[in-house]
Amino acid sequence: MSNMALKSGEVISIASGIFEGYDSEGPFTVVRDFYLEAFVGQAKAVLTKPWGVSKLMHEIPRMLFAQGLISIMPCRKIYLGGEFELGEGKNDY
Repeated sequence: MSNMALKSGEVISIASGIFEGYDSEGPFTVVRDFYLEAFVGQAKAVLTKPWGVSKLMHEIPRMLFAQGLISIMPCRKIYLGGEFELGEGKNDY
């Protein structure tokens, strides 16, 4: 993992997962400077089971928000489902 220094004021989107478990969250604004690699490392350190990694990756945006490191930018969330079903979702933060 590269050294991901995130600076206050940056606009970011966070994607995680693989294949059908892929997830994308954002956009967010970075509220204060932090190193994403260090944050993820600390979060990973508490895992006791290997299968917890996938769930943890989906929770990272919520954890960053809860610690005041990012804020949510208002936007419409539009998704494409199977058979090109269109829909709209909301953040649950």
